[in-house]
Amino acid sequence: MELAAFPPAREAKPALSRQQYGETLAGATATNTGKLHDMRTARFLPISAPSLTRDGWRRGAMVFTSLGLALLVAITDSASGGGYHLELLYFGPIALASWMSGRLAGLAVVAVSVASWHVVHGDLLASALAATLFILLVALIVRLREALRHADERFTAAMESLNDPVYVEDAANGEILYSNHRYAETFGAVRPRFNESGETQNPAADRWFVLRSNPLSWSDGRGARLCVLSDVTEERRARELLAKHRDAAHRTARLVALGEFASAIAHELNQPLAAIATYNHSCMRMLQSGNPDSGELQQAMHICRDQAKRAGKIIQRLRDLLRPPGPAFTEQNLNELVGAVLRLAEPAAHDAGITFERRLSATPPAVRADRLLIEQVALNLVRNAMEAVETLPPERRRITVATRLEVDGSGTLSVSDLGDGVPREAKERLFDPFVTTKPGGLGLGLSICRSVVEAHGGSIRHHHNDERGDHCVDHAGAVFAFTLPGAA
Repeated sequence: MELAAFPPAREAKPALSRQQYGETLAGATATNTGKLHDMRTARFLPISAPSLTRDGWRRGAMVFTSLGLALLVAITDSASGGGYHLELLYFGPIALASWMSGRLAGLAVVAVSVASWHVVHGDLLASALAATLFILLVALIVRLREALRHADERFTAAMESLNDPVYVEDAANGEILYSNHRYAETFGAVRPRFNESGETQNPAADRWFVLRSNPLSWSDGRGARLCVLSDVTEERRARELLAKHRDAAHRTARLVALGEFASAIAHELNQPLAAIATYNHSCMRMLQSGNPDSGELQQAMHICRDQAKRAGKIIQRLRDLLRPPGPAFTEQNLNELVGAVLRLAEPAAHDAGITFERRLSATPPAVRADRLLIEQVALNLVRNAMEAVETLPPERRRITVATRLEVDGSGTLSVSDLGDGVPREAKERLFDPFVTTKPGGLGLGLSICRSVVEAHGGSIRHHHNDERGDHCVDHAGAVFAFTLPGAA
């Protein structure tokens, strides 16, 4: 049996003697009956009484079939008068009995065959030579049978010594042909279901495993796959922790930027506001004196006005400094833009087990837009949809991105998910600044998206997802879409 390479176990177990292995294997399989199917080593495992009865009947049937074939050869040889040298046909029933039922069955058929040979031909020397050849054939077949048994036993011992769950499945129909005791302890009789990343979870132990498979040829010659489930719980937790730290760092950076902007405003406005307060105080004192100098009062009010204008210019200068350059409107293909956006989102979606479905217009919608700004809007909508489904069951981790050419030539891009939808209390103000449904969110993403889309002369909206999957009867999800004017 040729086995493909598979990942080594994390911790090697000490080697077992033949007796210890037999005891360990018997104990491991006693609680997992039926896990080993169609494998020759099954006869070395505890077998129920009905199984032993069926095996005995099968062996007996093979012996009687072989004896019948040997007698049929003898009758045919006798009827032909021994002129056709049919003695070679005795090898067939002898080999069949030796392979299927063992040494004693093979020798029994040898005895019948030699007796039949001697009765037909009557040559004692030839009968002795035939008996010798037949016995050698039985010994050779039994030796091959034992070698195969040891090979199967070594395969089973190697699989049982692994710390990872291992099973072998039929390449054609997926039937499990073999599974080690670790697989039975982890999953029992439940067949694991894998996400798009090849990962599966054991809810009872809260462990994650990744599937690694290699093709091999099974004992009966059919194609099979050796599947090893490696524990990746710690690696997955490390990825989740890294993602949380990255998000926290991103939020911190945004808060720092807002803090710096607020500090800059406070610093720059401090002087003109202080001057306004000072001259306003002077005006109040002159008015309270009862005999104000109109010239000085007018001069002080002019200075207050100038300082107020200066404060306005400072704010405008800071806004100009932070504002990016004006959008560069060019003709854009929405279908190509979807491809670019999904390529950016694909790594994070792969880690979260999220799949994308594209429903692109047969006629690519051409719009006039700034590529960078609209691409950022679409990416923001896709990431919002990913956050809405990443903690849901695998069948609901699907996001559909579609484009549509409108009758008036404008183009629409929509992002739909199978999440829990938009909360009722946030529907009316969802695009307002500082309105968010995410823990720790700033509520600026959708507001910025609306500003960008409206700056392009378009519109953005959201509604319930009317396409409900089989597993989402109670969860319609949400659809976010924006429409931009056509390029023509």
